[in-house]
Amino acid sequence: MRKALLLALSLIGCGAKPAGGDAHEHGEGEHGEGEHGEHGEGHEHDELPRRVALTEQVIAEAQIQTEPVQRQVVAPVLFATGHVEADPGRMAQVPAKVGGIVEEVLFREGDPVKEGQVLATVRAPSLGSLRADLASLQARTASARSNLTRLEALAERNMASQQELAAARAEATALEAEAQAAKQRLQALGLGAKGNATVFSLRAPISGHVMQRNVVPGQPVTPEQTLATIVNLDRAWFIARLFEHLLAKIRVGAAVEVELNAFPDHPFHGAIEFIAPKVDAEAQTVVARIPIDNREDILRIGLFGKARIAVSDPRAAPEPVLAVPRDAIIEVAGKTVVFVRGEDGVFELHEVVLGTAGPGVVEILQGLREGEPVVTRGAWTLKSVLLKGTFGEDHGH
Repeated sequence: MRKALLLALSLIGCGAKPAGGDAHEHGEGEHGEGEHGEHGEGHEHDELPRRVALTEQVIAEAQIQTEPVQRQVVAPVLFATGHVEADPGRMAQVPAKVGGIVEEVLFREGDPVKEGQVLATVRAPSLGSLRADLASLQARTASARSNLTRLEALAERNMASQQELAAARAEATALEAEAQAAKQRLQALGLGAKGNATVFSLRAPISGHVMQRNVVPGQPVTPEQTLATIVNLDRAWFIARLFEHLLAKIRVGAAVEVELNAFPDHPFHGAIEFIAPKVDAEAQTVVARIPIDNREDILRIGLFGKARIAVSDPRAAPEPVLAVPRDAIIEVAGKTVVFVRGEDGVFELHEVVLGTAGPGVVEILQGLREGEPVVTRGAWTLKSVLLKGTFGEDHGH
């Protein structure tokens, strides 16, 4: 998105510009050099252009998208405060797995890591004995299998007893099981039967960010000791706290729009996945869990915000109203506006009057007609182009 924004802004001098230039020049021509010329020119500077023209290539690369204005039910909402937490299913603790001495630590707290990336190396003398045990058991298993084959051939000629044959078969089976167990112990550590006898490479089990580092080079470690905690924030939880009097109006599955204090212009959309069966006796609230996708990689654990939760009232039958996605609504020069796409890559500002706000959608009382294509993605890019062009003109004068 940032790349698209820079691209759009760079095209101000290359044909992507506010499409109000003609009107501006015409206004200056009308006033000319009369006694009201200065006043007229100043008034023109106060007026922002209302149109932006972009090429189809710029529109595609900036990922500008539109949707037709349509009638839909805008559910009333209730508000609840909360914060962002990591999804435990997207967290992993990294144990040492082997006992030994840490030789090298290849990560810092906060670093992004990829699944399978080497995080640290541990010198572990026990690894040599594990590989030696496996090699010994594999050799003994091969010998037992060979002996079993020999006895089976002798038994067919009545030269070996069934008791000898059964004993040989049992020994071969037992040794195979022990060898398999030894092999699985190495595989659990991510190791093969061959390799450096005593150095173990500890790898990241998932991709994400290191939230905690608990190890330094030279530190002795035990197999169960946790060396790091990794969190994947591609998807997180917004934990909303509902007061008791709201519980009768909110259900699992209700649509939610989350607005974080740090990013008020980047709402997150989701639905209530879980409502706790227990009331917090101290705060008199109930926890509701709302999974949200980490759009634009801006989520941080602990960020506070509020949730707009759709209320479902079976007694009410709301009528569909003219509405647009909340992402279409922006402010330009203190006015609430949307961009409407016209022909030949022209986008025009429409000042709107808002009505009821629901999760992700807002009622439009005035300023739009049903079916008009409003920009639902890329409105901020268009605003930047519009303002960039205006600043350029002012500077030119």
